[in-house]
Amino acid sequence: MSQKDTSKRFYALSLAWQLGFLISVPIGGFLFLGILGDRFFHTQPTLLIVGLAVGLTVTVYEVYHLLAPLIYEDDNEEK
Repeated sequence: MSQKDTSKRFYALSLAWQLGFLISVPIGGFLFLGILGDRFFHTQPTLLIVGLAVGLTVTVYEVYHLLAPLIYEDDNEEK
């Protein structure tokens, strides 16, 4: 196995690891904050839904910015 193949595999593993965190941490964190806010303000399930919406929005934004260079790099190589 060449050095280039090894570095590509490590890059793919790194990207998968980052995606896992970028998906789970914002959604879980904002859901947790929504649950805490609902308990404090007695507004079940309003802040839980807001937390889910914010977590999903942050996740989509972060995943796009992580993958955008890979997507546009492939487009530039084809031209």
